[in-house]
Amino acid sequence: MRDMPNLDFARSLAVISVVVEHTLLALGVRQIGPFPIPYLGVLGVMVFFVLTSLVLMWSLERKPHILDFYIRRIFRIYPLALAALLAAWLLHAPTGGDQFGHFLYPYPNVKDMVIQAGLLQYVFSTGRPVLEVMWSLPYEMHMYLLLPLLFFFVQRNFSLWPLMVFWSLTVLYCRHTPSDSHNFAVAIGYFLPGVMAYVAFGRWKPRLPAWLLPVFLIGMWPAFLYHFNFHRAWFFCLVIGLALPLFQQFTAKPVLQVSRQIAKYSYGVYLTHPFAIAIGLLLLRSHSLPVRFLGEAVPLLVLPVLAYHLLENPMIRIGSRLAAHAEDRFGHSEMLRYREVSSA
Repeated sequence: MRDMPNLDFARSLAVISVVVEHTLLALGVRQIGPFPIPYLGVLGVMVFFVLTSLVLMWSLERKPHILDFYIRRIFRIYPLALAALLAAWLLHAPTGGDQFGHFLYPYPNVKDMVIQAGLLQYVFSTGRPVLEVMWSLPYEMHMYLLLPLLFFFVQRNFSLWPLMVFWSLTVLYCRHTPSDSHNFAVAIGYFLPGVMAYVAFGRWKPRLPAWLLPVFLIGMWPAFLYHFNFHRAWFFCLVIGLALPLFQQFTAKPVLQVSRQIAKYSYGVYLTHPFAIAIGLLLLRSHSLPVRFLGEAVPLLVLPVLAYHLLENPMIRIGSRLAAHAEDRFGHSEMLRYREVSSA
């Protein structure tokens, strides 16, 4: 995999925005000036979508095998998500909710748990999510269905304009859907800019200095947060995807070290930070604000590290071994069939 320090920085900023949003919401802060706090972290999730599709295109470039791709992604996404969901269910943790309420336990039935465990929330109707942050994971599962096809298409047509046409058509098709609707077509506009970034990294020479990247990314939040909705997120993702290849890579060691560590544990931070907030800001609500922040900070630092080393990384390794075994057994014929489909 390519060494791209800029992507670690962007991923770090994205997960920090999610944590800040939910911390402010837990404190009852829903608006700062003209900016709606409930969308602060959504912008961070959109950055994740762009980065994930970009990185997975490089992964497919390194190993263009469909079975390998799906096995690795399943073992990357599901184990930690299922563990966090199970923990929230067993503990009755106030980590659920939706746009109508946050930090509550929704008392799910068996059907709700099965649907949410399968990340099928946008396929079957379900009650309020037990772990609210898992709203983004079904989008990723949708993306996995499309990315390999896009990869083989791009290998034969390494150009931005077909992708831009595809993006424009999906945006035009979905523009009359409700701005908070969740479906596969709406999600394409979030992930496709990551594929555009993959092409741009291969065709463009970065000319902007690295120090401008933080200025650009931090400036993107207030620029899009004002009157933000999920339709405007298409354009936010497009700007992010097309801009990232223009910047030279970070070389400052302090920035590299911090952002690399945050990015390494970012998935764990994303899934476990609601528990940290529940402990610090809700369970300790009768204490002073510094004590509550400390009560959030300690599990916020500890839980992602434990999750990564005890579950996330071991399951990634198991997935890699199973994918390698599948590739040895089925790889050549499977890849040929997929190439035929993608070129049809």
